[in-house]
Amino acid sequence: MEGIISALSETTIWGVTLGRILGTVLLFVLLVALKRVVLKLYRKAMDKTKVDPSVRSFIDASINVVLWTIIILFTINQLGVTITSMVAGVAVVGAALSLSIQSILENIFAGITLLGTKPAEVGEFVKIGELSGSVKKITLFYTILIAPDGSTLYMPNSTVISSEIVNYSDLDQRRLEFTIGASYGDEPDKVMAALVKASKLVPTSLKDKEPIVMVSDYGSSSIEYTLYVFCRANDFIDTKKGVMRQIFYTFKEEGITFTYNHMNI
Repeated sequence: MEGIISALSETTIWGVTLGRILGTVLLFVLLVALKRVVLKLYRKAMDKTKVDPSVRSFIDASINVVLWTIIILFTINQLGVTITSMVAGVAVVGAALSLSIQSILENIFAGITLLGTKPAEVGEFVKIGELSGSVKKITLFYTILIAPDGSTLYMPNSTVISSEIVNYSDLDQRRLEFTIGASYGDEPDKVMAALVKASKLVPTSLKDKEPIVMVSDYGSSSIEYTLYVFCRANDFIDTKKGVMRQIFYTFKEEGITFTYNHMNI
């Protein structure tokens, strides 16, 4: 036994004794096993909470990185490399990297803020700045929207967090606004009654919220009316199509004249 210990202490590989190498391997295995136990306990604790899955994923990944960093530092220290010098080197490199990846870090922190405050959640229809669509996914870097035309929009989280966010799905209702022009020859009361009638004939319009209509402008060749119709958030497109179609047939039935620009030659 003494001979084996002596051989391990005398045999070197690249200047490191075989005994130290074996001790390092054993330490590495033990630390990896300890890391798994820590992660298992953390995940069991998180299963009892209502933390958003995306936030949990981020925290899980962060803890994993920290634990692997500790394992690597202790393993290298076991080989005879001083940790303090390595930590100083890592700090210098980290400071340099932080300047080059500032925008990435901004998006990550913005993503955490969005996941925590939840101004918009998956499936909701929102308007962010000048863009609108249904939220497909919120990642640590991008907020992904599906636009009404079916295209996919990837918005950096830093842009989202600094923009005005309008959530149309919070109350599960939306208000549609229509601007319609009719002839001066048609009485306003008749036109407004026809607009209300048209909107009520659309199946997806809300029956418990009365449509609102008013005269909004007197143009050069027509009177403009503004019509407000309410519907469920998921019925927005169908209601808009239905009201626009029904106004045409109701006006035709009531003898109301649409106006349009004429060119005299």
